[in-house]
Amino acid sequence: MRTTKYHGMRNAFLVALLLLGFGAGATIYLKNSVIAGLRSYGISLRIAETPIFSFLPRWFLNRAAIPISHERNAAVLKSALEVFDPSLRPFLISVPIIFDSSAKTARSYSAKGYIGVNPDWDNTVLQSPFREIYEQRGMKPEDPVFLRRFKTSLLIHEFLHILQVHQGIENRSLYEAVARWYVDPRYGKPSPNGVVRADTTKDRRADSLAYNRVKYVIWHQLYNYRRLHEVPLDGSWKDMHYVERYQSAKRGVEEFAYIGEEILASGSASENFIKTGQWRDNDWKEKKKRLLEVSPEVIALYRGVFNPDVLR
Repeated sequence: MRTTKYHGMRNAFLVALLLLGFGAGATIYLKNSVIAGLRSYGISLRIAETPIFSFLPRWFLNRAAIPISHERNAAVLKSALEVFDPSLRPFLISVPIIFDSSAKTARSYSAKGYIGVNPDWDNTVLQSPFREIYEQRGMKPEDPVFLRRFKTSLLIHEFLHILQVHQGIENRSLYEAVARWYVDPRYGKPSPNGVVRADTTKDRRADSLAYNRVKYVIWHQLYNYRRLHEVPLDGSWKDMHYVERYQSAKRGVEEFAYIGEEILASGSASENFIKTGQWRDNDWKEKKKRLLEVSPEVIALYRGVFNPDVLR
């Protein structure tokens, strides 16, 4: 009786070890397939949905190892890459962009060097499981779920996350520089619309530093208890103790990506970009105007990241 019980326990233990070994092997194999950017994504999501693999990490099981269509997204990729220093483009082109069911829009895995985007990325409203919601918002079945300008902005943001690790930009030096810039009155007051009438020039044109939306975006991300249209008008933003709040925040602010995106994606809402998907002179002027809103100390942290045309 004891022998039978012993053999039963031993067999159960061996089966458990076998399953763990198989699961670990599958995890390594699938992860390497994604990270390497291989084109042979023959692994089905059914594997991830199989109960026997339920003990594997959810961040992995949630992701479809299928790359986005480079053919469909050629214009988006071209527009996003043009805003970065040309020397970085070979590296950025090599970054795998895959469908990721856990990403609401897009999500970068900086340490591992790839970007996940929502499976609806290439779909029309007609193909989306959220079609009813989109149509209630006035979208047509043939409309893309992710508009070209939205895709461009998302990719710029996520590429910046990848580049922060790639360029070795240290988080502490970054937030200290941003904190000093944030409380510097020379760089304007946070404003969602950009214009502060008191700072207009004699010929009634708004001064470039009165357009400080960048600082407002950072403020909103850090103090995420207000909506974008609820910018404080009483100057209370000055007493928000930026550094102390940042240090105590669980997730903090993605300063590098948000500031960079506000500068590099400027112009993507222009009528020209919406129609053609290409940057033109006025779009580059918009980027340079955004650049003036950030202190040289912060911009120095982006050295080698921005396209030199933005800095001229």
